[in-house]
Amino acid sequence: MSDYYYLDVSLEVIPAEKEKVSAVYFKNHVMQSMKILFGEVGASIPVDVLKYDIEKQRAVLRCPAESYVKLHSSLTLRGDYGGSSCVYKVHQTSPFLLSLLSNSRTYSHV
Repeated sequence: MSDYYYLDVSLEVIPAEKEKVSAVYFKNHVMQSMKILFGEVGASIPVDVLKYDIEKQRAVLRCPAESYVKLHSSLTLRGDYGGSSCVYKVHQTSPFLLSLLSNSRTYSHV
């Protein structure tokens, strides 16, 4: 089993921000989400942004496997960004980073 868990997530701010959310603000928002739900213990969990697409506001996050449920739930329950409504969409999760490259739901065999 892997020591880490990987999440492919995107942030949708409603109404859409004029300026895109930078990688630094994205990670800060994720860490605030953890702190709000789980306090200082949640804020101390290491979460890494491995890849970030500023146009789509989509990231690949890595966290310790034992903290996966905390991270997922804190993102699911977060509903505000800078006074605006927001929602995190979790597209895929996996204990293996390579698994995020493909999606069995959209795969077509030629």
